[in-house]
Formats: sequence, structure tokens, C-alpha cells
Amino acid sequence: MADNAQTFQWEGLDARGKRVKGVLQATDMKEAHAELKKNNIEVINLQPGRQLKVFSLSLSAKSMKKITKRDILLFTRYLSTMMIAGLPIMSALDIIAKDQGNPSMHALVTGLRSDIASGKTLAESFKAYPQYFNDLYISLISAGEKSGTLDKILNRLADYMERTETLKKKVKKALTYPIAILSVALIVSLVLLIFVVPQFQQMFSSFGAQLPAFTRGFVAISNFIRGYWWLFIIAIAAFIAGFKYLIKTSPRVRYGLDRILLKIYIIGPLLKKSIIARFARTMATTMEAGMPIVESMKTMAPVMGNKLFTDAVLQICADLTSGHQLSVAMATTKMFPNMAVQMIAVGEASGSLSTMLNKVADYYEEEVNITVDSMSSLLEPVIMLVLGVVVGSFVIAMYLPIFRMGSLF
Repeated sequence: MADNAQTFQWEGLDARGKRVKGVLQATDMKEAHAELKKNNIEVINLQPGRQLKVFSLSLSAKSMKKITKRDILLFTRYLSTMMIAGLPIMSALDIIAKDQGNPSMHALVTGLRSDIASGKTLAESFKAYPQYFNDLYISLISAGEKSGTLDKILNRLADYMERTETLKKKVKKALTYPIAILSVALIVSLVLLIFVVPQFQQMFSSFGAQLPAFTRGFVAISNFIRGYWWLFIIAIAAFIAGFKYLIKTSPRVRYGLDRILLKIYIIGPLLKKSIIARFARTMATTMEAGMPIVESMKTMAPVMGNKLFTDAVLQICADLTSGHQLSVAMATTKMFPNMAVQMIAVGEASGSLSTMLNKVADYYEEEVNITVDSMSSLLEPVIMLVLGVVVGSFVIAMYLPIFRMGSLF
């Protein structure tokens, strides 16, 4: 980066139309606009800041992409550990910055330290990087700073992030396995249709006999794919691009997709259990941090991961504002199992709501673990059966004419 690089305060709309803001580093206004455009940000306001040296402490939009959720999780854990040990926040950030192997993460931590040194609070510093610190994260940090329990809040936040990421990995593992196997089946089928079937077709044509209907069907599919493979690729690419576009731009499509996902056999219950576990764990964490329940609900809605549950959380928030109890509001949405509602009702009656929410989260996290293990055992024979049917169909189609000709002699 050139010595005359400077920071730019920006505000705009992301790909989903959400209002975001932050800072980036560039040599001039034109380059700043270009960087934001690369990051799919529609600029609303862009203002230059102070001049920086070559070792600028700000992040460019390009470097932001290199920071993973695991980096943020480890940062939170390290900062929590050091503050519990009694280190001042500035010293803790210095140590963390020096230990970063990721240059982008180093720049982020150093930038946070610079903001705090200029008089900002930790929560205010995080707001400059909405790509990595969501509203829930910032609200918890703000609550910790106001209550003087920042070290404890950071520790709870790190625990929460670890549990959430572990849960996401388990769900992804359960969904990735069958998709990977089915992809292999598709690839095997294409290889057979493109390379194997034509060889048999040439052999059969020399006999001059009419092929069985089953074999003719496979030959027709093979001829179509070999003749119009480009159309096949274009159709798949157009479908994927169009589907992604509709998900990003159409709330109705996203809502419909999320509804379908929750109804898919085995996968739907798995997703629902993971979302309920996330809901209970998030709410317990915010309550233990001292956040008002309505405020915690507002910050929770965007992290539910499913439009139906996001709407349910917003409805619960409205009902709580109207004076309803949490358990009653949850039951009204009809999105939460009766057991979870009853456990939360007991927690409300006994004055131990956060404890009961943690128990609900523990229960459903364990349910996810059991479901994932069961899926792995259940899907293996099913997938083997699917592969057997696919490969077996090809074998039958190709050898059926040979068997028929053999019966003639």
C-alpha cells in the first residue's frame, strides 16, 4: 500500500439490502468506490479520513474476506482469557496482534486497538467491522462494558460461539455426506453415458437386431448428452445462478425454501432441533449478560438461520412488548416443541429462566448429535442401494441385448 494511503468512512447496502457501515483503506476516492463495489456494497455515503502510513491499521474490503469465523472465535477466546487474568485491554490486544499469523486478522486487531486508543469503547470499535461482529456480538460486549463484567461476558460469548460452531459443523456434516455420495453417483452415470454406452452401441449396431426398449432409452440419453452437453451445462449454470439470485432478492422464495427444508424427512427435524438449540443458547447467553429480554430478541432474529424462525422470534418480541410471558409467546408461534415451551414456563415460574434455557439448549444439542449419528448409520445402506440401482441399471441395459441374442442360439 502506498505511503499516502488514507482511510474512508463508508456507509451502504450489502447484497441483501441491509444497511452496513465501516472503514477501508485506499489511496483515493475512486479506489475506495472500486473496493466497495468488489465487496458487493452499494455506496450511500463515503468520506475520507486521516492520512495513514504504510503500516496502516485499517482493513481494506479485499483483506476482510480472508478472516474466518474461527479467527473471530479464537480472538474472542484469547481476549477473554487475558482479561480474566487481569491484563488491561490494550495490552491484551497488543499480545493478540503479535501472535496473529493471518495478516488480515493482525490488521483487524491492531485497528481495534487504534480505535480504543482514540477514545472509543470496545463495542464502538467492533461496529466498524459489521462483516465479522454482528449486532448480537456487539450488544453483548456493550452490556459487559456497561456492567463492568466484560471479562465474564467475553468468556460466555466465546463459549457460546464454540457451541454454535460445533453444532453447525455437525449439521453440515450430516447434510454433506449424502450430497457428496449422490454427486459421485451423478459423475459415475455421466462417465458411463458418455464413454461406455457409445462403445456398446457400436457393437450392437453391427448385429443389425432391434435393441430392447430399456437399452434404447439409455442409448437415447447418451446421444442427447453427447450431442447437447453444452446445453446441459448452460441449463445447470442458469438454474444455479437464478436460484441464488432469487434467494438473495426474493423474501418469498427464501421463506418457501426454508419451509420446504423444515419438512424434508430426517433433515427437517435435524435443522429444527439445531435452530431451537441455537435459540435457547443465544437467549441464555444474552440474559446472563444482563441484556433486556426484548433487546436480546431483536439481536437474535437475524442469526436464527431460517426465515420462519426469524419471523417467529420477531413475533415473540412483539408479544413480549405487549406483556405476554415468554412461554406463552413461544407457544403462539407454533414453531417450538411443547417440551421446550413447558421447560421455559417452569423456568419463568421458578425465576431460573437462564438456567432452564441452557438445559433446553443442552437437550437439543444432544438430540442433534444423536440424529447425526443415526443418519450416518441409516443413510449408508440407502446410499449403497441407490448406487447399486444406478450402476445395475446400466449393466442390465448394456447386457440385456447380449442375453437375448444368446437365447437365440
